[in-house]
Amino acid sequence: MTISGEGLHISVDMPRPDNTSYVAVGETQPLLQGDKMATKKTYEKSLDEFSASEQLPGKTKVKLGPTKVFVVTSILICELCERLTYYSIVANLILFCTSTLKYSSPDAATISLVFSGVVYFIPVAGGYIADAMAGRYNTILGAGLIYLIGLVMIPASSIDYKSMFGRSEDGSAYDMTLEARRGFFLGGLAFVAIGTGGIKANVGPFGAQQLEKLGEAAVQSFFNWFYWFINAGALVAYSGVAYLQQNYSWAWGFSVPLFSMILALIVFVLARSHYEHLPPGESVLATVFNVWRKGCGHFDRVKKTNGGTIDDVTVDGAVSVLRVLPVYLLMIFYWAIYSQMQSTFFLQAERMNVKVGDVKIPAAMLNIFNTIIILLLIPLVDRLIYPLFEKMGRPLTHLQRMGVGLLLAGGSVVVAGVVEIYRKQSIADHGAIVQVLGHERFNASSMSVFVQIPEYAFVGASEVFASITGLEFAFTQAPPSMQGLLTGLFLMTSGIGSFVSSAILKIVEAATTADPWFPDDINNGKAEYLFFLLGGLMLVNFFGFLLVARWYKYLPPPSRDDTGPDQVEGADNNGYTITYDEKDVVNTKF
Repeated sequence: MTISGEGLHISVDMPRPDNTSYVAVGETQPLLQGDKMATKKTYEKSLDEFSASEQLPGKTKVKLGPTKVFVVTSILICELCERLTYYSIVANLILFCTSTLKYSSPDAATISLVFSGVVYFIPVAGGYIADAMAGRYNTILGAGLIYLIGLVMIPASSIDYKSMFGRSEDGSAYDMTLEARRGFFLGGLAFVAIGTGGIKANVGPFGAQQLEKLGEAAVQSFFNWFYWFINAGALVAYSGVAYLQQNYSWAWGFSVPLFSMILALIVFVLARSHYEHLPPGESVLATVFNVWRKGCGHFDRVKKTNGGTIDDVTVDGAVSVLRVLPVYLLMIFYWAIYSQMQSTFFLQAERMNVKVGDVKIPAAMLNIFNTIIILLLIPLVDRLIYPLFEKMGRPLTHLQRMGVGLLLAGGSVVVAGVVEIYRKQSIADHGAIVQVLGHERFNASSMSVFVQIPEYAFVGASEVFASITGLEFAFTQAPPSMQGLLTGLFLMTSGIGSFVSSAILKIVEAATTADPWFPDDINNGKAEYLFFLLGGLMLVNFFGFLLVARWYKYLPPPSRDDTGPDQVEGADNNGYTITYDEKDVVNTKF
């Protein structure tokens, strides 16, 4: 629907049962065109009377009613608390593994990367369960309950039971063995991975689903603010919670995410009676693979309109999934670089001066600069940059925005390589300082850890263009029944990226044994070569992305309505006449 000029000249896209669209002609169009008779439909209703689901889509600014505001706010607060929970677990994961669980630095980095990989693989199953079996609301709630199991086990692995219960009469301590602590912690991570993965695939699409009828602009704005709340949670986790863990108590530091997740579920459930729900359909994965198997590159022949056995909408939906796979494959290396924040960037931070006066800030706190740049950029691009390009007549497409994100991510590892050169030069010129983090001693450079800020800022800026847009791209390039699957596949690229990052570290370690690039103590290696290697690989990946972007053709956003020309829904206006020609049809199929 578009509104132009004075007098609200309105055109309305109206879907037909055969999934083509009628285009309603505005008042400036004649009622008679040639020998075709136009049918006139009139609706009278004030815009102020619209319910949230009846608002005019497109770029019309509409004030949400209190119920819709409550619904959207509940989802955003739930996401904020869940992200606070997740980032509180990963913020100091490597430090906890090396200091308390006594893993080596390479093993700790591997645990961190594998955990992230699994976290982002689970959304595929989460999207499948939501789309085909339980619905998004039930899947989010069930995943949250599983999440809680892991959040109980992780603090249990960190408690000093000996100080609580003392010793027995024979002098043995009432305490967990190291193997038991490791088992509880790794088991807790497994439950957390299942829980957060199930939520990830569905909470974004579920929130956008509440606003989809307001138009694409409303969905885009939701995803921007959705990401803003994600990073607000990350800000609290990487500053306050990480500080509590590193400098005071692992047990209390891991209890905060437990309480946060309980709050997330309470807020989410409070709005349950006001959500708009889509009932689950048939197995989306089975449907997609069935179409791919029968089509084998000739998908038109399996459509019912061409004598096939599968309805056209299902075939087009399966093809839409197939069409975005090249884009997703080229996003994998973006996530490989993104994962450096929790692995190589963190190991670099441990060996830099973390003191501000007499206070030792958490090494993980540098992540807040990733978050700060996101919090600042989201309103800027949402309200200024993107609208400015639209006014210039050159709106940035999804893939153009994602391409900018790839370049910014590449810049982050180049900066990290330069920082590493100067960090080691500082140790050579001025000697190392000894600092204790989480009860572990490190030989660190006297160079302030804040020198790392540009590394994290580049990654944060890249997320605004690549990650946010990727979620929106997944939502808009699939019919409703496949949005969960496509979102899950997008998130899975992040998991694969973590595995790719881990594989690159292992390959580099094996290939540079004579002159190590990334040994157990990076003070004795050449980590700058690794960072520059990642930057070069991203440049190659970017050129591949350009080729795919030139080839890709966008799909129009699918409509949820299934009404004919005599059943126009949500087209009411404040006394204005909507006129359309029933014979003037534009075939805009999914």
